[in-house]
Amino acid sequence: MAQVIIDQLETALNETIYLLKGVDEKNINKIPFEGSWTAAQVGRHLYKSGVGSDALFAAAGEQAQRPADAGVAGLRNMFMNFEVKMKSPDFIIPEDKPFKKELLINSLAEVKDKMISAIKKADLNQVAQLPSGHPFYGSTKLELVHFYTYHTLRHNHQLEKIKAIVIN
Repeated sequence: MAQVIIDQLETALNETIYLLKGVDEKNINKIPFEGSWTAAQVGRHLYKSGVGSDALFAAAGEQAQRPADAGVAGLRNMFMNFEVKMKSPDFIIPEDKPFKKELLINSLAEVKDKMISAIKKADLNQVAQLPSGHPFYGSTKLELVHFYTYHTLRHNHQLEKIKAIVIN
């Protein structure tokens, strides 16, 4: 079962890169409507949420004393409900500045490759070593794979909407 969600994450991250490639340089930093991030900012947010995740998955952890997928349904329900507007933690909010498309895409691709490689080697039944106070403190590595998948799918949905506005 873990391989299915890993494949879904890899596909979702590839889709993010594909969507960003489909927005030209002049529109990637264009604000589609008031209060929205630009396509580049969505990409930067996904970069910031994923950078360093390879070390997180590679770090040794304790075996979970509960089913490793206990929190998955809640994550799916939360992130796949596109009607609910969510607030991002400050540490992964994208900077309010223009981004270079090629650099953004290359950095996302690098994070994706490192993340997927680390996940494939990880014991997903371990509790992830996150600092106390982190929004996912106490989560298993398997739950984090699901988080990254649903989080990416949510933002891909957002990118599609942004792309439709800024390209037309």
